[in-house]
Amino acid sequence: MDKKKIIKFVAITYLIAYAIQIPVSIFAVKNQNTLGNTVFRGGLCVVMFSPFLAALITKGTLKGMGWKPKFKGNIKWIFWAYLVVAISVFGGMALFYAIFPEFFDTTGSYLIKSGEALGIDVMGELNAKGISYETYMIVQTVLMFTVATFVNTFVAIGEETGWRGFLYPELKKGLSFVKTWIVGGTIWAGFHFPCILIAGYEYGKDYIGAPVLGILTFTLSGIFLGALHEIIYSKTECIWYPAFLHGMVNAVAAFPLMFLNMNAENEAGKYMIFGPAMNGLIGMIPMALIVVVMAVLGSRKRG
Repeated sequence: MDKKKIIKFVAITYLIAYAIQIPVSIFAVKNQNTLGNTVFRGGLCVVMFSPFLAALITKGTLKGMGWKPKFKGNIKWIFWAYLVVAISVFGGMALFYAIFPEFFDTTGSYLIKSGEALGIDVMGELNAKGISYETYMIVQTVLMFTVATFVNTFVAIGEETGWRGFLYPELKKGLSFVKTWIVGGTIWAGFHFPCILIAGYEYGKDYIGAPVLGILTFTLSGIFLGALHEIIYSKTECIWYPAFLHGMVNAVAAFPLMFLNMNAENEAGKYMIFGPAMNGLIGMIPMALIVVVMAVLGSRKRG
């Protein structure tokens, strides 16, 4: 394990990422409208390529990461990706709403509230197009797992090249696979800290324990999620598979929020640190269990 290379990689990644995240986060806070949201989301997409650049600068090449798609013997890992994401997302969602049934809503209040914040009448636009809320949800669910996943894969490759293609393999040279997951996941989580602290990315700003609990919770979810990405990369030796998994997570992770009750009389926003998304303390439990099982199985094989 070359510690100097790791430090150099992390420093370059954070420098580029923070230089973009901080201004777009501030802009989004000051401009809570469609423009602010577009600039913020666009900035985060650009940021995803900072690990790519850092890996290229640090390593001097991107060869040996498995750029050629390998389908023979690896197709099962595509189904594995769908399975673990489905269990993590829907399992975490079910667990959260089972504990907090008062926050479950099927009227689209979260969608309406989110639209209002951007000056958009979501339901009005759907009605104008003759689309019911139920139809919209069905279509969105299908698109999340198909078109959105594949599109996001080509953006996620920017991160995966750095994290799974360079960082995790380098860490594994001197650490056990579990310690690699912990250190790598913590570094990956830290990559997102500015937008979490400034713009309320993932949990908002009014959640219980803000902002410390948000940082700790996101770090924990980064460790578990990073482990899943490392597993699929180590099994396939092809960088496109963790990018596919990453793309799917980005596409469907917000789905549970579509059922969050955001009516004025409740305080659902304060409980987003717990879920229903898979990076909440409750929402991440199914994902954590999958990682623990994979760790136990991995330990037995290595033993």
